Amino acid sequence: MTNRPDQKDPVGEPSLVWHTRTPGPEWGEGLIVGSGRVGALAFGEIEALTVSLAHERFFLPANPHPHAPQIAPALDSLRDAVRAGDGEQAGELLTQAARAAGFDDGLIWTDPLGICATLQLHGAQGTLVRRVMDLAHGEARIEWDDVTGGRCTLALLAPRDGEEVWVRLDSERDLQLELELGLSAQKEAASITGAPSYFDVVRSTAAGGEQGHLVVSSRATADATDAADASDAADASGTAGTADAAVHAATTLRGREPWAETREAATLTSALRSGPGAPGMLQIAVEVSAPGGVHRQDGADEAARAPAAPESVNWEALRDRQASTHGELVRRSLLSLAGGSEPTTVEELWRAAHEGDAAARRRAVEVAYASGRANAISATGELPPTLQGVWQGTWSPAWSADFTMNGNVQNGGAASLIPTGTPELAQSLLRLVLPHLEDYRQNARRIYGAEGMLLPARMSNHGRANHFGRPFPHIFWTGGGGWVLRFAADIVATTGDRSVVDDQLWELVHGVLDFAETATVTTEDGQRHLIPSYSPENSPIPGGSPLVADATVDVAILRDAARCTWLLGEARGDHSLDERWARILEQLPPYRIAEDGSLAEWIGDLWPENHAHRHASQLYPLWYEADEAFVGTSEDAAQLRAAAARSISAKIDWRAEDPVAPPGRMEMAFGLVQLGMAAAALGDGESALRCAEWLALDHWTPSLTTTHDAGSIFNLDPSGGLPALVAAMLLGSGRETLNVLPALPAAWAAEGSVTGLRARGGIIIDRLEWDEAGGSITVRRPAEAAWLAPEGATRVQIGAPFQLADAAVAQDGLTLGDAPMTLRFHRTDMQ
Repeated sequence: MTNRPDQKDPVGEPSLVWHTRTPGPEWGEGLIVGSGRVGALAFGEIEALTVSLAHERFFLPANPHPHAPQIAPALDSLRDAVRAGDGEQAGELLTQAARAAGFDDGLIWTDPLGICATLQLHGAQGTLVRRVMDLAHGEARIEWDDVTGGRCTLALLAPRDGEEVWVRLDSERDLQLELELGLSAQKEAASITGAPSYFDVVRSTAAGGEQGHLVVSSRATADATDAADASDAADASGTAGTADAAVHAATTLRGREPWAETREAATLTSALRSGPGAPGMLQIAVEVSAPGGVHRQDGADEAARAPAAPESVNWEALRDRQASTHGELVRRSLLSLAGGSEPTTVEELWRAAHEGDAAARRRAVEVAYASGRANAISATGELPPTLQGVWQGTWSPAWSADFTMNGNVQNGGAASLIPTGTPELAQSLLRLVLPHLEDYRQNARRIYGAEGMLLPARMSNHGRANHFGRPFPHIFWTGGGGWVLRFAADIVATTGDRSVVDDQLWELVHGVLDFAETATVTTEDGQRHLIPSYSPENSPIPGGSPLVADATVDVAILRDAARCTWLLGEARGDHSLDERWARILEQLPPYRIAEDGSLAEWIGDLWPENHAHRHASQLYPLWYEADEAFVGTSEDAAQLRAAAARSISAKIDWRAEDPVAPPGRMEMAFGLVQLGMAAAALGDGESALRCAEWLALDHWTPSLTTTHDAGSIFNLDPSGGLPALVAAMLLGSGRETLNVLPALPAAWAAEGSVTGLRARGGIIIDRLEWDEAGGSITVRRPAEAAWLAPEGATRVQIGAPFQLADAAVAQDGLTLGDAPMTLRFHRTDMQ
């Protein structure tokens, strides 16, 4: 390879190339590359390396897809039990209604993200030198010293937005390898949630005409002095050999039968012979398609096709293209916190950070920010990241590796896409949700007897709300639709792109409103209530019934959906829904402060608080544009802010008592994102920092991948969540406001910078930097976003201890256009 991992990255950003000496024998410890649409995961011992391949649309057809249960006939009695505060009776009524509808007591799981194929390399022998993560090029490498003394390198790269994964093997000495294309994980127990074995399912699917395809092309090259022998070898194998190129073998493995049947046939032995001064090289192009081919957004069916011939591809050209596509997305937003000198390895950095080195702790957050964004970008294609992004190494993934919509997607894998410079990628969430509008209508009718749309808490390849049980009554969580509208509104608010609000999205807008009007219960005093309601995934009494009325998160999302609808209507030129939403807002119950002074998780006073839980959904009013009830100088607003701060403190204290993986309390990374985002909105930089550092130091691996719990369960939530949290600490915004450094912690105050953040009002932050004396922010508003600021000026606020240098801007606001404008500020405590 021409670019050694100990060299600085060619784009001049050494922080984007990291390496580890920690091996990755299991799939959850592997290196990852992803195009957005396909992903590859490299792991294993040197003697048996495995590259596991996945596709964003390949969800195993392993589980049934029934419509949502017919709960509506039992809804009146169920509501009576909830009103009486009898959660146990409500749970029993739900169980009876579900059984009557044909549902047993077990959860019906979403179809899980599956392995498309594996490529195994057998026969190498040696000692691991390092594993390299090149974030700017989306390239991963494993280097080892062969027993003969030569250096070997396995490199992976998945070109952005494509369906190919390129694998390259270099060896400085002759090397004999066996390559096996198939499904190496067949050795696992292949039963998923009581379904037939995966292999039976794949055969059945293929027989039904929906098989996918996998094509692998490979070649080995060496010094041109061996070209004649190489040509003979290629001709003998029945494939074309060339005398004018250094080709030892050119072999194509094709697996167009059902994947489970390609395993035995798709094997080749490849000899890498090194010439004088030149290493042997094997390049493999793997193309993966989901069953039935991939349907792009424009509806065109992408036919099965072979990848580009390896002879026509130069690895450095692949890297260059990646730098201008994948790398451009990664480099849009970079964070610097004066993290000190480069450590030798990732694990050495994390060790120093855990030992209390302040610079190392800042550096760890920098690296987590960059690698988290790179991971989320690599996993975002036509669809957003699943719980595991676009990577798979098991037939039985945790929580089906699906799209968990009650927080994981929005606070996790997709959380950073908008605020850290890639709002166009966030449209992947709309592409996931919008094809299933009829399922949402069925959910609303069957569960609540209502009109409109009810989105499920979990999705993979349908929108039916059928994943529930008595301990987890997900069918009564109603916030999914409004949360999607928040993402749509923020895409529009940060880009000015009116085309986002197409007919399909506007249909969802109508569906969310229709559901709010018809699924709520109106009492004699004119208030609307959500009965039953569910705060994911908590219960007022530990181990008790989670069925309540008016979960704070559901009420908050409805309040937010009204504001989102107004902006989406402005983009569409249609304000016909505003008056209906205004009536809903007038009738929703107000937020409640609990007896312990915290923000109540359930608005009704029948249910006590339960802070000993990983979720913090009641803090939704502070995650985006702060709910108006929390804003301003009124006593009520101040009390709500204080109550939210009390909730944050209680949750952090609970985690701090045992901050390790379960049975400890450091589980579910996105719960830390929820706490940190709310703290940032309140200007509490120290609490936000604690959450950010817990994420960076306890949920990152030496491979720069992330985990659901501290050091456990491969999961993309921290990858998307931490950058979103850091962005919220450094910048807040509304359509007409820009809040600079709202929650800068003392540990970061000496020096720092960030590039590429996006703010509502269509504002791009080219650069924000600060030091002990002051700093500056360079901003602009592209012409296509000018309509977002009809009054022209944006009010600029800056967090303590800073003050804007230009008093006129502080007084009158800032008028922005295409040309970048730099505002300066200074510290008030330095004068």
